[in-house]
Amino acid sequence: MKFNIIYLIILFLFLISCSKDIELNLPEPNKKYVVEGYIENGCHPVIAITRNTSYFDPIDSAYLMNLFVLNAKVYISDGDIEAECHLSMDNLLKGVWPYIYYTTDQIIGEINKIYYIQIIIDSDTITGKDTMPNIVCLDSLWCEPIKDNDTLRELWISLTDPPEKNFYRFFTKRLLRDQAYIPSGLFVLDDVYFSNQYFKVFLMRGFENIYSDSTYRDQEFGKYKIGDTVVVKTANMTRQHYNFWRTAEQEIYIGTSPFINPVRIKHTVDGGLGVFGCYATSYDTIIIY
Repeated sequence: MKFNIIYLIILFLFLISCSKDIELNLPEPNKKYVVEGYIENGCHPVIAITRNTSYFDPIDSAYLMNLFVLNAKVYISDGDIEAECHLSMDNLLKGVWPYIYYTTDQIIGEINKIYYIQIIIDSDTITGKDTMPNIVCLDSLWCEPIKDNDTLRELWISLTDPPEKNFYRFFTKRLLRDQAYIPSGLFVLDDVYFSNQYFKVFLMRGFENIYSDSTYRDQEFGKYKIGDTVVVKTANMTRQHYNFWRTAEQEIYIGTSPFINPVRIKHTVDGGLGVFGCYATSYDTIIIY
């Protein structure tokens, strides 16, 4: 027995002595620019431009701010008017993403118009275009109780899908609590299963930071508190716009799993990464009961 113990100790020390640290020199990603741009009916465009970054770079507020591109020439056209955009930092004061973006007062979103963007950064040019579809309004929205919970409710919505092809994205904003409209959790919809039909669905409350532990410790996670006033924004969009957000959400929510193949995001701009798209939006308000 004594010999076995000594043997195990020697073996353990030998294994420790054989170990060594391995340093990996990961290549830096090729420089690319990332666009997150959209225009809604009745609103001015919002076009944010950032630089891509290494997956393993540490992220803090200063690093994030340095990713924004501030020297771009940005143009948007509706086929009749072309306007050069200027930088806006309005969202920076509110703490709302995107903190810095390009916009113009000369272009306002209109139904069935085609919008074109051109972005020039030094020797790089990025282009994109999208069409503003028709507005689709909700039929109704209501609350459903949660078992053994007297303070929170689920929010449900219903609508009748029009005959033409439609793709939906939903946002919510709790008045006096949320600074901006937040996309509903895991929620872009293709009408392939309910085309030209009535349908209803549970609208999960979205969250601003899916990587924060505090998000999942929130007692109101995915639900709504009785007494809150909630505005629901229903956004109809084109197939290409939908495909970007569908693949982007898949990558965000499940792409980090080592057991799932990476998702190929379907970018809608040429010459860079990201998206430019149109939202045809309608708004409905409910007091959670």
